[in-house]
Amino acid sequence: MSTIDGYHIMIVSKYFATINDFINLEFVCKKFNSNMEKFHFNPIPLTCKTIRFFLNIETLHLWHKNDETFGNLLFVKTAFDEDDDNNEKHGDINKNKETVVTKVFYEIIVWFNVNYDTVVKNDGQNIKFKDIAYTQTDRMKFGDNIPNCVTLISHSCFYGCSNLSNIKIPSSVTLFGPRCFQACRNLESIDIPSNVKYIGHLCFFHCDSLSSVTIPLSITSLKRCCFAVCSSLSSVTIPTNVNTIHNNCFYECNNLSNIIIPSSVTFIGNYCFNQCASLRSVIIPPSVTFISKRCFNECINLSNIEIPSSVTSIGVCCFYGCSNLSNIKIPSSVTSIGEGCFCECENLKSVYVPLSVTFIYAYCFPKKTVVRRRCDNTNKCCIN
Repeated sequence: MSTIDGYHIMIVSKYFATINDFINLEFVCKKFNSNMEKFHFNPIPLTCKTIRFFLNIETLHLWHKNDETFGNLLFVKTAFDEDDDNNEKHGDINKNKETVVTKVFYEIIVWFNVNYDTVVKNDGQNIKFKDIAYTQTDRMKFGDNIPNCVTLISHSCFYGCSNLSNIKIPSSVTLFGPRCFQACRNLESIDIPSNVKYIGHLCFFHCDSLSSVTIPLSITSLKRCCFAVCSSLSSVTIPTNVNTIHNNCFYECNNLSNIIIPSSVTFIGNYCFNQCASLRSVIIPPSVTFISKRCFNECINLSNIEIPSSVTSIGVCCFYGCSNLSNIKIPSSVTSIGEGCFCECENLKSVYVPLSVTFIYAYCFPKKTVVRRRCDNTNKCCIN
C-alpha cells in the first residue's frame, strides 16, 4: 500500500479549513512534522496567535475584509461622502484595530471583492487584488473605458449611458452584473469575452440599437429580461451549454426573425419570446418538457413551430395572437393545453388534438378553428 509523502501531504493540507486541522496533522507521524514550516504563504486566514505556526510566510493572502493584516497598510472603502454621492471614502483597514504582531511581507494578495477605486488608492504598494468590480461610481470617476484588471462589471454600471455606442470588454472580466448595460439605447455591438460565466438579469434591457450578440460557451443560463426590448436585435447565437432561458429573456425583440434553441436547453420561461413580431420559425429541442405561459404570445409572423414529443404541457396563452400560424402538430405526449393557448390564431383553420390530452382549457382555440380528436381505434375523427 502506497503512502503519502511529506511533499504531497503539504499539497493536500492546502485545502484544510482550520488551524486545528494543521496542528492535528503534525501529530500523525514524524514525516508530517514541520508541515506548516514548508508554507511560504498562508493557506488559511491567520491571527496574531496562529501566525507563529507558519514561520516562513512571505506572501499574505487575505480572503475576508476582517482578516488580520499584521500592520500592513491597506485602504478599503468605508463609506460614501455625505457631501458628494459619487465620492467614496477610503480608510486604512487597520483603523481602530490594535496591532499586536507586525510583519513585512513580500506580497499581499487580496481575494475579497473591491471596487476599482480601491485598487487606485493602493497603487504603489505590494498588494495584488484578485476580485475587482468596476462600479457605476468608478465609471463616473474614471470614464467608460474598463481597466484591464477588472474582473466584474457591477450592477447598473453603464445604466442609461445614451452616448455609449460600442465598448471593449477586457478578457479579465468574468461576470456582468444585473442591469449593467440597461437602457444603453445607442449601444450597437458588444463582444462578450469567452471568460464571462454569468450575465445578470436585465443586463441589456432596452438596448434599442443592439443588432447582434454572440453569447460565449461559458454561459449556462440566460437570466430574466436579459435582452428584453432590444428592438434592433436580429441575430442571437445561444451556445450549446445554456440549459435555462428565463422569463422575458427576449421579450419584445421586434426584429428577431429566427432563433436556434440548442438541445441543452431544458426550460424556457414565461413570456420568453413574447411579442417578437418578426419571429417566423422556431424549433423547440427535445430536451424541453413544458412550454411556459405566453412564451410565444403575439408573435404575429410566427408561421412554423415544431413541438417535440418530449413536451407534456403547453402553458396559458402560449401562442395567443400568433395570427400567421396556420399549422401546428401537437404530439401525443401532450396531456394539457392551457387556457387561451391558441386564441386569436385566426389562420389556424384546423388542429388535431391527440387522445393524450386530458385538459383543454377555456378559449383555447379560435371559434372558427376545426378541432379534430380521434375518438376510437379507427381512422375516424370526431369534430369538437
